[in-house]
Amino acid sequence: MTTLRCGLWLLAVASLPVAPAAAAPASAAHAARVHVIMIDKMQYGPMPTGVRAGDIIEWTNHDILEHSVTARDGSVDLDLKAGASGRFTVTAGSHTYFCKFHPTMTATLLVR
Repeated sequence: MTTLRCGLWLLAVASLPVAPAAAAPASAAHAARVHVIMIDKMQYGPMPTGVRAGDIIEWTNHDILEHSVTARDGSVDLDLKAGASGRFTVTAGSHTYFCKFHPTMTATLLVR
């Protein structure tokens, strides 16, 4: 009788529903990278390539003047005094930035 009870107990436990392991969030599959863009001599430095959604963009002002990194869509507006840095996380798409103090300074960043 004991063997029968053990067998039934094992059968009951084995038939319990098992939830699949939770999938890792998409963002966990991609470790965020930091991309540094220099501002110098009234120009935004070269835009990095291979930028992915969730990456961090750090802008560093090496110029003697204050500059901004302002997104045309209003999503970003960093004021960077000489020697200052600022950063933000990017989303997928094509992002155009300009300096509100020097509007001829523009850059476009492509993010996958």
